[in-house]
Amino acid sequence: MIQKFRWRFIIISILSLALVLFVSIGSLVYTNFSQAKNESNRVLSVLVNNNGQLTPERTRGAFDRQKTLITQDFLLGRFNPESVYQYRYISVLVDPNQKITVLNNQKIFNVSQTQIKQISQKVANGKKKRGVITIEDNLYEYQIKNTPAGEKILAFLNTSLIYEKSWMLLRLATLLGCAALIFFAIILIIVSKYAIKPIANVYNKQKQFITNAGHELKTPLAIISANTEMQEMMGNESEWTKSTKEQTQRLTELINNLIALARMNETETLTLGKVDFSEILEKTTQSFASVIKNKQLQYQVNIQKEIQVMAEEKSLTELTNILLDNAQKYCDPNGKISVKLSTSNWNKMATLTVANSYAEGKDVDYRNFFERFYREDESHNNNKKTGGFGIGLSMAKELVNVFKGKISVNYKDGQIMFVVSLHLAK
Repeated sequence: MIQKFRWRFIIISILSLALVLFVSIGSLVYTNFSQAKNESNRVLSVLVNNNGQLTPERTRGAFDRQKTLITQDFLLGRFNPESVYQYRYISVLVDPNQKITVLNNQKIFNVSQTQIKQISQKVANGKKKRGVITIEDNLYEYQIKNTPAGEKILAFLNTSLIYEKSWMLLRLATLLGCAALIFFAIILIIVSKYAIKPIANVYNKQKQFITNAGHELKTPLAIISANTEMQEMMGNESEWTKSTKEQTQRLTELINNLIALARMNETETLTLGKVDFSEILEKTTQSFASVIKNKQLQYQVNIQKEIQVMAEEKSLTELTNILLDNAQKYCDPNGKISVKLSTSNWNKMATLTVANSYAEGKDVDYRNFFERFYREDESHNNNKKTGGFGIGLSMAKELVNVFKGKISVNYKDGQIMFVVSLHLAK
């Protein structure tokens, strides 16, 4: 239990940090990419508004016109006119006859004029005013502006260089984020031992107290039971002695269950091996046959032979006893109890289904059935002969978890069904 709590704490903490890192890094990278996109849009706007030229002297007016927008755009940064020489671009002027009259390719390398003319003609004849194309393994964003004279100004900006900073930031942030997460996980694994130590101490003391108190209570209960039986042997049997014996037996059962529950975590150290599930279940069903017959209940058993599962024999026997005992306790009068054990080839599991008639189970919330001390009858009427303590099903779930299996409960056709799935032995 303590180790499960510890690892759950570690996993939740790591996932929380991972979420924080993801949001932080994602926001940073998104902002950086947005800044790069905004930067390319501004440069293209300056190019088409200044006849394809990009110099501090020629662009000062254009930057001044954008000053209000840039100043307000705090998160995406401000554009510095002094940095215009860092950009690589192509500018083309196309006359009304779709003939290229001016071509400026002095700011690029390894792109021929023929290639530029072909691309320019294709872009000029297209319907888009903005877009992205690839030239010599570089991404170029382009923008087109129509002049009053019917000419077209085409500006192509190499954005690979602009976005490379953003991609580098993404790679670096991802690497540092993963490293920070791993470092945090290592530190957390080490520190968590000391962080949960007070909880572990309290939990262990609580278990020890329950065990010690249980053993101490057994002695007076045994004496009370023996004295009551002696009174009956002396001819003093009455409804009072019978009630005393019933309540003594009930209290003894409760103490035994509490001790078993306190020791339940010791089952985590069990060595799982190959166990004949079919044989164990047959013995259990036979042991309950007389009890079920005396209650005049229908009893249907269907057990597939020679099913081997990974479990521990005594614990698996205890699991089947809990489920059968629960079924016979809460089955409706003149109802039916059915037990079925089969295998499934597709998931390599053995499935045990224990069902009993339960007419009032339609509107019951079954989500808490495996919680400790939970009982569906909220009044906890201890006068009911079949009344339990809400411990058995919790123990069943703990045992199934130790076997690395699954247990569930559902209601169908007037029956409550407990389904246990365990891994088949190889």
